Order: sequence, then structure tokens, then C-alpha cells
Amino acid sequence: MTSSSAVEDERLTDSELSDDEERKVEIKPEEVRPPTPRPTYTDEELNQLVEYIQRMTLLYALTQQDWREEPLDMIRRWLLEVNEPLLSIWYEGNKLSACLGFPTDHVDDISYFLRGEPNEIFTVDGFHDEIHFGSIHSDVDASLMCLLERFYAPIFRNYSDWNPTVRSRFCASLDRLLAFMFAMNAKIGGISSLYVPFVLHQIGGKPIVCDRPLFKNLESIAVYWTTQIRTVLGDRTLMVPHELATVNDEFEFWEYRLEVLQGMNSQLAQFDVQRVFKVLRQWQSVHMTQIGELLEAGQQEQLLAMSNIKFLHLLVEPCAKIDVAATPAAVSQLLPHIIQLMRFIWTHSEHYASSDRITILFRNLSNQIIKYCTEQIDLDIILTGRPRLGIKMCNLSLECCMAYKEHVHRLQQNIGWQLQLGNIFNQIDAFMERLGDLMDICEAMIVFGRLDENEKLERTQFSGTSGEQLEKIAGRVEQQFLVALNQLRCNGSKHLMLNVHRAEWYEKVSSYRRSVQRMEETQQRLIANVFRCVCNVEESLEALNVMLYYSYHATLRKCYLRQVTRVWQLFSEDMDATMRQLLLQQRSQRHQSWLPQHVAHTLGYRINLERLRWLRNRLAQSSSSWLPAVPQTAQVLEKFELLREQFERQMQVSHEQWQQLYATCGPHLGQKLERYLLLRKSWLQCNIDVGILDICQQAEHFERLAFALPVAVRKIYERQEQLRSVYCSVSQLCLDYNRLMLRLTARERKLFRPLIQACDRQLAPGIFKLSFGSVAGDGDTNAGYAQWLEDCVWYVDQLRQVMQIYKRANRQIVRCCERICDTSMLRLNFSGAVEISVFEQQLSSGLNRGNSALRKYYNTIVELMLAVSEEFDDVKDELPREWHQYVNVFDDMLASAFMSCARSSLELLLEALHCEEDMSPAPILVMESDVKEAQIVLLPDMPTIGGVLRGIVDRVQSLVDQFPRLGQKLKLPREQRRPNFARAFRDDAECSELVRRIEAEIAGQQQHIGDYIAHWQQHRALWEMTEEAFTQRLLASAKTAGVFEGGIEHYSSLADDISFVDAIAHVHFVLINQNPIKSTLLDWIEKWQALNIKLLLNHATYLIQSVYRYMSRNEQKVMRVPRTHSESIVAHQLFERLVRAVPLKQMRFTPMLELFVLLHKYRVTIAEQTHQQVLELEPNWLHYLQTLHEADELLENEDEAHKILLAQQADKFKLILKEFHEDFFSKLPKK
Repeated sequence: MTSSSAVEDERLTDSELSDDEERKVEIKPEEVRPPTPRPTYTDEELNQLVEYIQRMTLLYALTQQDWREEPLDMIRRWLLEVNEPLLSIWYEGNKLSACLGFPTDHVDDISYFLRGEPNEIFTVDGFHDEIHFGSIHSDVDASLMCLLERFYAPIFRNYSDWNPTVRSRFCASLDRLLAFMFAMNAKIGGISSLYVPFVLHQIGGKPIVCDRPLFKNLESIAVYWTTQIRTVLGDRTLMVPHELATVNDEFEFWEYRLEVLQGMNSQLAQFDVQRVFKVLRQWQSVHMTQIGELLEAGQQEQLLAMSNIKFLHLLVEPCAKIDVAATPAAVSQLLPHIIQLMRFIWTHSEHYASSDRITILFRNLSNQIIKYCTEQIDLDIILTGRPRLGIKMCNLSLECCMAYKEHVHRLQQNIGWQLQLGNIFNQIDAFMERLGDLMDICEAMIVFGRLDENEKLERTQFSGTSGEQLEKIAGRVEQQFLVALNQLRCNGSKHLMLNVHRAEWYEKVSSYRRSVQRMEETQQRLIANVFRCVCNVEESLEALNVMLYYSYHATLRKCYLRQVTRVWQLFSEDMDATMRQLLLQQRSQRHQSWLPQHVAHTLGYRINLERLRWLRNRLAQSSSSWLPAVPQTAQVLEKFELLREQFERQMQVSHEQWQQLYATCGPHLGQKLERYLLLRKSWLQCNIDVGILDICQQAEHFERLAFALPVAVRKIYERQEQLRSVYCSVSQLCLDYNRLMLRLTARERKLFRPLIQACDRQLAPGIFKLSFGSVAGDGDTNAGYAQWLEDCVWYVDQLRQVMQIYKRANRQIVRCCERICDTSMLRLNFSGAVEISVFEQQLSSGLNRGNSALRKYYNTIVELMLAVSEEFDDVKDELPREWHQYVNVFDDMLASAFMSCARSSLELLLEALHCEEDMSPAPILVMESDVKEAQIVLLPDMPTIGGVLRGIVDRVQSLVDQFPRLGQKLKLPREQRRPNFARAFRDDAECSELVRRIEAEIAGQQQHIGDYIAHWQQHRALWEMTEEAFTQRLLASAKTAGVFEGGIEHYSSLADDISFVDAIAHVHFVLINQNPIKSTLLDWIEKWQALNIKLLLNHATYLIQSVYRYMSRNEQKVMRVPRTHSESIVAHQLFERLVRAVPLKQMRFTPMLELFVLLHKYRVTIAEQTHQQVLELEPNWLHYLQTLHEADELLENEDEAHKILLAQQADKFKLILKEFHEDFFSKLPKK
């Protein structure tokens, strides 16, 4: 089998060839892979191989008890499955495991076994030579280096095929490589270790017999050691790039350095290393002096590291308290003690006595403070919506940094330290700058983003016509800021913001500040536009309140304070404008038209004073709660107090002028009350003097303003409540009466004349007797007024109730008549044509529903008319003519409604029956046509349909006629009543026209049905013909194939025409189901077709049988040997007659065979005997002619001419039969 890749390559190659090349390419046989061999181990051999692998497995802490059945099964599987190249054994947790291939999880050490060749089968005897195995632990580099040093290096050193020079150079290079790899591996592990060649370990305590190549090799190793020692000794400074090194890091660095130096010194003191130094001294190496100095320097550096650790240990615990401090304020309290400890170290430590090294300690302390403050500030929480927390933490961190700088400066001034303050505070200053950036961002979150955890800042809303546009601008600024803030959150800026080593922040913050600057400019323009649209103090205060959080931003606060100043200036200008307006009104004697002059002036001063006082209080409250203070506040408040005193003086002057006005006319005020209550002109009116009400109104205003009233005015003012009550009661009575009169038309006033006259009689005392002075006092007159007013109100209310009943009844009657007009007594709830029974049922249900609806509306109208009649029962005798007219008006309306209902019902029926000239009506009824008893029958017939439709018209008329007229229901005199509704229906011209058109549609349908029947009458020959007549007609014909085929084709064509006729015929408004009549006619056609074919079969069978009878009979006669002369003469005569008949008989064969071709064409079943006769006609006729030839030989006296003629006739018959066969087989239907 070929591999999938090979198959794919072959396909690609074939696809690139042309068609010619494809034909030339030979198909290569598929490559057959050899089968995978299967080892045949015995159980003993397999167990022996497994035991070998167990012994060769080297793992840390491996014991015999760790071997489980699972790894042993995996080993057996690897031995048996030779296509698996690798076996791995390792510890998975505490369990020994094995797998095919390498494990996917992390392991500490592993033993592997590898096949040397693919599909290799191991043998028990050669297993150790055939297997490849090894062990690797987690330190792969060390494993490989150990393998290289202890396995391969001895081989290279003892390789004898090389000359000494080449081997020496190679070994030297190998040692340098191993030294470099050993140093790199130790450096990765965080230690410093010297490379000692393995050969020295192998020598052990024996004296070294050193030759010059070995000396050179050891000297190169010692030189590499010097490089390593010099590197370790030179690493005296803690270098932490891009990180904040703290005091604890400095302490750990010196601990690490002490550990490295101790390890290096101890390794230099080992026996192997000292022996190398001893060899170098013996050979007087030039490098030993340098090596000795380095060894001495290593000891000194170790002592220095121990000293530094001793002093730095004093700072570890105090500095550790910084990391666990609760707040930055607690860190500030720890700093003095830490700085004093640093002073102690500077004083007593030789290493840190220099300015540079003590500066490093201070810088580490600065880094620790920065690191603590950075950890305290959670940028994720702050930037997600807690800016107040961010500002608080930034302030605490700034205070801590400032306290640290202050302590350092104070200590420097006190003891005269020469510290490099620039290096110490460089990171602190940068961190404080970053804190300032963060505080700016937090302020912007509140101002531009409305993100405040302490209070919910609502979306900015401005009033005025341009408020929506200003809100959109503020919303866009907010969205822009949120986008900029989201960029700070998402693009890693949070990790850059407080990291003083990352200079990328400056680019980020610069881009952010440019964005914020554009927002500030937009907000400044927004504030200016907002206050450009406001026009008073209230709107300005609302705008300032809405934009209050803009004042939290330093740049926007200046603009905000300018607008606060402008608000106080607006209030001052408002006071000036109010004063000017009041003085102008007072000078021009102008006042409000609905108030007298003095009251208007006094109220003007009081109202404006209250308005200004309200503005002043609001501004003062706002200033005390949220509005920032500005210098103009005190000046404006002092100006308001001066204006208040001036307004109060002007109000006192107006009151004194009003008192002087009524001081002289006091005695004449009581005469204005001596007037009657009512006055009738065109309408009923209240007859009070309006001046009295004006005086009472002015007195009321001055009394509310806490001013004294004159005595004469007070007497009238004390009766104000009674006068106002009388005035309101009489005015309301006049309004109610006039409103009722206004609602009545001239005809209705005639109908309501008795009721109106009764009400006027009750109102007469108010027109001619009762006055305002008498009824406004106390006593019996007031009681009589109350009784009169109560009676008047009752009469007017009674009149109103009668009018309401009358008006409501009229509206309801009109509404019922409208509903009667909208009611249809016919509803055709079916779609398409239905049977006449369904049609009658639908019409009956529709008429019943219409009758119920009409009965309901009629009863409602009668009840409403009776209700109105009850209200006029007492006065009907006084107005008989008006009452009769009222009843007949609604009676005529009801008749019109009934006629409209009848017309709509008849129109609906007519629409269903009538059609337009260019389209047919939608069918509503279904008929069925058929032929029964030699007649075309329709079910249902037209008389039935006409009766149903005419019955609908009669039922509509009877439904209308069943209701009595309203005059009869209300018992009007007979001469005042209207004729019944049936007569109205008959006299209605539109109803009569609709009935006539419905009759015309029925007559038109009758005519269309006649035309439909006449259409089917053209096929009446099918059902009028009998079998006897059909048979006689056919037998009287020539009975050729053409005659029979013509009959068959005629009936087939007729059947096709009838079959293609639609099953449903649309005749005007009727659908006729033509399937029954079609089925009947097709049955007749099938009957005549079958009879035609039957006669054809009988005739053809008769002809073929007659031919066979003729041949059989004459063969017997002609072959009879004549015995006498007379028989010979008779035989000759018979022979001659038969010979003459041969052409005649052969001429009849073609028409006869055409009959059988026709039968075969129409697949008519023929008897088997007849079928054989037709097929054997030719050989039988030839046999017949042969028989005649033989008969001729029998007749010796027959002349030769007869023989020749007989042969010619035989040939001719053969030709005829040949032509017939060709024609016959050519006309046979092909399969």
C-alpha cells in the first residue's frame, strides 16, 4: 500500500500533465510496505528482558518495592510492539510510571530506553549491546555536561590515534568549553562555582606527575578562575534596572554576596584547587602572584560583607514596619527613627561612611516609601469610578513624601551632612509629579465624567430653547473623556502611571493633557454659552447649581467664579430695574386694569419687595451651602437693605392717599345698596352696583397688607361676605336661567312655554321686591330671601332636568335611528358559492339577527318617547299642536331609518346578483347539471332559486311592517297618525327600483341558464341513439378499416373535448357543477366506442375464418381423384373455377388484414386461434396454391396454360403478401 502523501503527490503530478502526457504515463504499481515483524518471546525470555530493564533503570530513591504491575505491563508492551522506538520510566508523584515516548508532564528525573534501529527485536544474549539507554534529571544542562565531562572527555584524553600536540590542544579547548559551560550553569542557578577537571578527582590523593601539556592545561583553567574571582569581587553594587531597590534589597544583596564569597573561598580552599595552585607554584607560573592577591581580596570582601550585614540588619525591622503600616501618615511617624539609624550607620560603618554610599541607602529608603505608596493606591478601583478615594490617597502619599523630605532637610541642616539630595529626592519628586497627574485625572473624572462615589452627579440639564443643544455638547465632552479614560485603563497606562522608571508615561500623560485641554476649552465655551442664554437670577442660580462640579477643576473654577460674580451683579441690576419701573409707573399714573390705582401701587411695591427678598434669601442660602463666595456679595446685600426701607415708605404713602379719597364720600356709600336683585332686559341680569364690590376689594387688599380702613368703608366691608354671597348666588341663578334659555330653539320654547312661565312667576319677587340692602342684613328679610332663592333654584333645576331628559332622549333617538340605518338585515357571511340550503340558512340567520336588532332599537325609541311624554303629561292640554308635531317628527325619522335599512339590505342582495358590463358577478349559489331520462336536469332548478330570492324581498318588507308607528304607541288622535311602514315601503321609489332590478337579475339568470342548456344539447345524439340503430348504421356501411377507425377517432375526439370542459361553469351568479353531466356523456361515449370495437372484432374474425373455411373445403374437393369422366369434367370445372377465384380472393386479403392492423393499433385483445390464423395466413395460402398445383398434375387433360396461369397467380400472391408484411410490420407500434 502507498502512503497518503505518496498518493497525494501522484494526484498533483497527474493533474499537471496534459491529456497526451496522461495517456503516455504508465500506471506504477502500488508500493507494498513490509509487514511489521512480531517478536516470538517465550515467557522466560520476556521476563528476563523485563528484569534487565528494571536493573538498568536509574532514578532517585528507586527501590524494588516501587515496581508496580502497570509499568511492568508497559515494558512488556514496548518489547512486543517493535514499531515503538522509545520507552520512558519516571516518578509521577510518588508512583513509578512508564509510557511509550516522552511524558507530557513535568518530571524531576527520567530513565529512557531506545531502539537502535526501526522495528528492532532484542535478544536475551545481546540485549546489553543492542539497547540504548540513559537517565536525565530536571537540570538537563548539568546532566549533559556531566555526561560530557565524565564519559566523553576521558575518551578524548586517552585517544591514542591523535598525536600529543593535537590531543593537548583539543583537551585544552575542551576544558575551556567545560569551564565556560560550568560557569554559565552555576550563574543560571544563582551561584558562583569554579570548574575543577574530573581528572583531578580521579587522581585523588596521589601526587600529580605533571608534564608540560598538563601544566599548560591547568594554567589555562587557573586563568579562567581569576576571571571568575575578579567578576565576583567586582560585584559590590546592587543594580536593579527599572525597579525600586529598597533597604531590604540592599540587605539581601549583601547576604547573597557573603554567601557567594564564602562559597568561593571555601572552594578555593579545597584540596583539588590547592593542588592546582601547588603545581602552578612548582612550575613558577606567572599568574600565581595575581591569584594570591585575588585570594587575599576575597577574604577582605567577605569581612566587609559581614560588617555591612551587621549594620544593615539594624534597618531591616524598622523598614519592614513601613510595608505593614496602615496609612501613609503612619509611615511619616516611622521615618525619624529610620533616619537616625542611618546616621548611626554613617557614623560607625567604614563602608557607608562615604557620601555616595549613604546616599544609596537614602535612595533605597525613598524607593521603599514610593513602593509602599504605590501599593496603597489601587488604580483599578480608582479609575473604575472612585476618584474621591484617589484624591484622598494621593494627598496622604504627598504628605508622606513631603514629611520625608522635611526630615532629611532638617537632619542635614542640624548635623551638616553632605548628602546628594538630587539623587535622594529624584525618585520622590518624580513620584510626587505622578501623584499630581493622578489627582488631575481624578478631578477630571468628577468634572468631565460625572464619576463620584460620594454623590450621584446627574446628567447636566439646561433650560431654554438651546438647552438640548447645550446638553448634547456636555454629553459629547463626557463621552470624549470616558474614551480617554478608557484608553488609560486599557492600554497599560495603569502600570506606567506610578512607575517612576517608565518614561513612557510622559507621552501618555501629554496626550491625555492635550485631550483634557480641548475639553476644558469646550467646557469654558459651554459655560459662556449657558450664561449667555440666561436672563434672570433664578436661571443663573439653576445653571450654577447644575454646573457646580465644574468648580472642582482648577482651570474651570476661575470661569465659574466669574459667573458667580455675574449672578450677584444680575441681582443688583434687578433691584435697580425694579426701582426704576415702579417710579415710572407712579409718575405716569399707570397701574393694572383689574386693580384701583392706590392698591395697584401698594401691591406693586409689596410684590416686588417679596420677590427681591426671595431672591436675596435664595442667594444667601446658596452662598452658605454650595455657592462660592465672591467680593461683591456684601455690597449687594447692603444695597438690598436700603431698597427694602425705601419700598416700605412708598407703600405707606399710597395707603394714606387712599384714605383721603374715601374720607369725604362715606355717608353716600349706603345708598348704593338700595337696588333690586334682578333686572330683566334681553336676558336676566344681576342688578348690583359694581362700585360696591370695588370698594370691598380695595379694603380687603389694604387689610391684608396690615393697613387701617376708614369708618364708612369698614361698615360696608363688614357686610362684604353677605354681599358677595348674594351677588354670587343671584349671578349663578341668572347664569343657570340664561343658559337654559340659550339651549332652546324657537320651536322648543313653544313646547316648553308652560314650564318657562312657571319658572318666571317664581323669579318675579327678585325683580320687583327684594333689594341688596335688605337681604344683606340680618333678620326675617334675610330668611325670606333664602327661601325665595331656594325656590328659584328648585324651579330652575326642575326645568333643567326636564330639558336634560328631553335633550338626552332626542340624542338617543337620533342615535338609534342612525344605528337602524347602519343595520343590515342580510349578511352573506360565506365566501364563494354555496348550496341553496346553506344560502337559505345564512339569509334566515341574518334576517333573524336584523329583526332582533331592529326590535331592540325600536323598543328603546318607544321607551325614550314615553319618558318624554311623562314629563309633559301635566301640560299636554295646553300645547296639543306642538306635542303632535314633536311626535310626528321622530316618527318620520324612524320611518326614514327603516326605509334606509331595507334599502341597504336590498342593495346588498342586488350587489350579490348584479354584475357590471365588463365583468361577471361573484357566484353565490351552486347548481349541478346532469342527463336523466334523455333530458338535461339542473339541481336546484331556476324556479326554486327565483322563489328563494323573491322570498327574501317579501321577508324584508314583512320585517319592516311588523312595527307600529310612534303615533299609535303614544296614542295620538287617528287623524294625526302616519300610515304604517308597509305602505311607506311600497311608496318608497328607491325600494321599488331595487325590487324591480332584483326581478330583472332573476330573469337574466333564467336566460343564461337557457343558453347553458342549449350548449349541451348539441351532444344529444349520444343519449338519444339506441344500440340497434347504431349496429344497423354500422352494418349498412362498407365495414372497411377506414370506417371503423373513423368511428373510433370521432368518439375519442368527442371524449377529449368533453374531458377538457371545466368542471365548474360560471353562469351569472351561479356556479354549475358539470362533473355529473360530463361523467354521463363519457359513459355514453365509452358504450358506443366499445360497441364499435366489438363489431370490428366480429367482422375481422368472420372474414379470416371464412378464408380458412374456403381453403379447407376446396383443398378437400380439388384433391379428390375423379373416377369417372363426368367427375373428371366436374373436377376440371372446379379447378378452373378455383383458379379464376384466386386473384379475387387475394384482393380481399389486404382490407381484411387492415382490420387486424387496426385492432392491433388500439390494443384490442384477439382470440389466440384468430391470432395464429392471421400469422399463418401466408403459408396456408401458399399451401393452398400448392394444392391446386398438385391438383393440376392430377388432371392430365389440363393444358399448360392453366399451369402457367397458376404459377403466375402464385408469384403475384407472394408479392402481395410480401408488400402486406412490410406494411404490417412497419405499422406495428415500437416498444
